[in-house]
Amino acid sequence: MKAPIFYSKPVPLAADIHGTKRYRAVADFRFARAANAVPLGASEMGIAARHYPLVFSATEPGGIAAVLGVQAGENLFVDADGKWIVDAYVPAFVRRYPFAFAERDDKLILCIDEAANALDDVEGPWLFNVDGTTTAFTDQVVQFNREFQIQARMAAEFAAAAAEAGLLSDNRAEIETRSGKKMTLGGFRVLDRAKFEALPDETFLDWRKRGWLDMAAAHFLSFHSWQNLIARA
Repeated sequence: MKAPIFYSKPVPLAADIHGTKRYRAVADFRFARAANAVPLGASEMGIAARHYPLVFSATEPGGIAAVLGVQAGENLFVDADGKWIVDAYVPAFVRRYPFAFAERDDKLILCIDEAANALDDVEGPWLFNVDGTTTAFTDQVVQFNREFQIQARMAAEFAAAAAEAGLLSDNRAEIETRSGKKMTLGGFRVLDRAKFEALPDETFLDWRKRGWLDMAAAHFLSFHSWQNLIARA
């Protein structure tokens, strides 16, 4: 299985290999500097919409992503020092690095990207107890990644339902920066508002119960964030 963006050397976290290791926090967000979009979980769409355009993936498996840049290899929210722009929401997909889950035989295995150089012999919290069990710190990491996995799956379910209902349309953003440079950003889909509002009442009721109407509202609200992105470009 292809490793997700950011991760170049992910390995399962194991007591027999990492039992004497501590976790030294990744110092900055340079690892995310080349990501012009990242996946979002359902529960974070509301706050993310205030800062980023939210779009649907144009490829399978579908999902929802926050757009961070107007061209490939560009994240406009990470500055030259590797700091995330002040007051901008940092997506959970970014915050979980260098940890992530991998699926094996229908089980979730916690992994760490060894390329992050976050394993240390001296500094930081222990990853395992002397008896090989996970520490409270690692348990928190597991819980955070498990919750992100759940929320990402919920976002993917909403995206799949929207696609099945014929509500998604291919889209492209025509962008002109303050310097006069013109760019086109494509490869994503958006909800067709007219088709969405024409959904049958029973579908609206079902989607309300599932929390999907709130997700659709966040998506529509995020259209205003294109101006924020263009201003940064």
